[in-house]
Amino acid sequence: MEFDENLLKDPPYEYITTQQRANEVCENELKKADIVAVDTEGTALDPFSSTLLLFQIADKNKAYIFDARKIKDFSPVKKILEDSKKLKLTQNGKFDYEVLKVSLGIAMRNIYDTMLAEALLNAGLSSNARLSSLKLLAKKYLDVDLKKEIRESFVTGGRITKGQLEYAAMDVLVLFPIFDKQYAKIKAESLTKTAKLEFAVLPVVGEMELRGININAEKWRRNLQGLKEKRDLLAQQIQNEVRPLYKNSQADLFGNMGNVINLNSQKQLLELFNDKLGLDFPSTGVAVLQKFPHPVAKMLLEYRGYEKLLSAFGENMLSKLNKKTKKLHPDFFQLGAATGRFSCSNPNLQQIPRDATFRSCFSASKGYKLVNADYSQAELRILAEYSKDPVFVRAYKENADLHTITASQMYNVPFDKVTKEMRQATKTINFGLMYGRGAVSIGMQIGISSDEAKKLLDKYFSIYAGVKKWLDKAARTAVQKGYAETILGRKRWFVLPDKADPNYIREIGSIERAAKNHPIQGTSADMTKLALVFIQERFEKEGIKGGIVHTVHDEIVSEVVEEQAEFAAKIQQEEMERAGKTFLREVPVVAEVTVSDVWEH
Repeated sequence: MEFDENLLKDPPYEYITTQQRANEVCENELKKADIVAVDTEGTALDPFSSTLLLFQIADKNKAYIFDARKIKDFSPVKKILEDSKKLKLTQNGKFDYEVLKVSLGIAMRNIYDTMLAEALLNAGLSSNARLSSLKLLAKKYLDVDLKKEIRESFVTGGRITKGQLEYAAMDVLVLFPIFDKQYAKIKAESLTKTAKLEFAVLPVVGEMELRGININAEKWRRNLQGLKEKRDLLAQQIQNEVRPLYKNSQADLFGNMGNVINLNSQKQLLELFNDKLGLDFPSTGVAVLQKFPHPVAKMLLEYRGYEKLLSAFGENMLSKLNKKTKKLHPDFFQLGAATGRFSCSNPNLQQIPRDATFRSCFSASKGYKLVNADYSQAELRILAEYSKDPVFVRAYKENADLHTITASQMYNVPFDKVTKEMRQATKTINFGLMYGRGAVSIGMQIGISSDEAKKLLDKYFSIYAGVKKWLDKAARTAVQKGYAETILGRKRWFVLPDKADPNYIREIGSIERAAKNHPIQGTSADMTKLALVFIQERFEKEGIKGGIVHTVHDEIVSEVVEEQAEFAAKIQQEEMERAGKTFLREVPVVAEVTVSDVWEH
């Protein structure tokens, strides 16, 4: 597509304030364009409370700026933006999708998002993919300095100024030359399929955020109170346990014993473990506490677990309830991790513990049900697909318990004699290897020495030689190429250290661990994203009332009207398995589904 970059020096635009002119532009200039650029300007970032002031649609020659407060019939605009054959260029298009859906009832289709595309090109190189702002992209690709300060002036919702119109025009016109140069890089890096998937997921994420999810505030507060009581009781137990070690501890006027140590003080805790208990703690981090089987260390770990839950969630969760909808509307970023996994914030529902105490606080609306579905052992099945290890593959084809099979062979005991501890140990190894964990880390988790763990790993790899061969090759190939990739072709890049670097071995080890994990976790992300697209398309086709409200890694939650819940569950299972089979050809894919009033796992 040819674009005259000279247009950016004095961006041509037309400010449209009448219905007649809006209709003419849509029926003539914009109807002819194969590609248009889209942006919105409003008074707030929350689509439910924001007033839409302007929305801009540009072709490669001119920006058309529509005053949303002066135009009443948006059906001509709807035809343009919902046309699946016409490509829409956006920057952070999820935001514009949500604004247009709430304000105008328009569901934008066929999107190319420059922010997401840039994140794909820099996966693993940038710590925050959302830093790919339009200002940075304009400078990188065009050496153009965008002035973004005027953006804040829209908040007041006052009279539109010439400066605001020029700003609005530039924001859409600049997308054309960025697209030309950026998409050329996408194709050169063989990321076209991955980009296509991400762009297809974008509207699904927009709809998911807009639907939101309910939380039972009263039940949530009761659970918090229960957590506080458990935390305080545990804190007192720790104080009582260590009090005899402190000679100067005294009771107060009422006979109550005071605290002898601050459980949140690293200095005081090190003095306790090293000076009072005679241990050798370099720090009080989780890994160190897990390594030493001392009762105080164990209690401190549990205490910190409660502290983390209370600080991470607490009343802060309820403060995120939207004032208009009375629901939680988290911010899902579909490229939150270099592997392609989602991240979630405001609030982070992906960190909600799996136990029913917390998850049961999230419920369906009246007259609706939640359909909870997740892939069964998705990452292990992907490892089986990659490695082609015959024992791994056969276990899944025969629907056998992989962990028990592994334990039986590693401990040389009959299948029915495998203990819970044996199975747990091999389960730790099965999952740990996908994250590049070694003998020290695995031994620490299952409570054995590094030497014992190494012997277990050696035995494991003698059984699953195909797994070891693939893991070694994945690490070696990534160091050679400078990237790892998924079955789809999603790439994660690595900055390779200089061999003269004193930290070379440590940094290469870190790269190798990530290289083993990326094809597995990344393919799991690809499967889940394709499933999200398939489910929404099928729900729309079958007339399901409701839709997807949440996703956590390989789990998808939908809220649907009660009388359609069982049918929706069937659809969700079928589409998740269909998405999985797109990537896994040797290993069967299984999605497990439940229908409930609350979020279950």
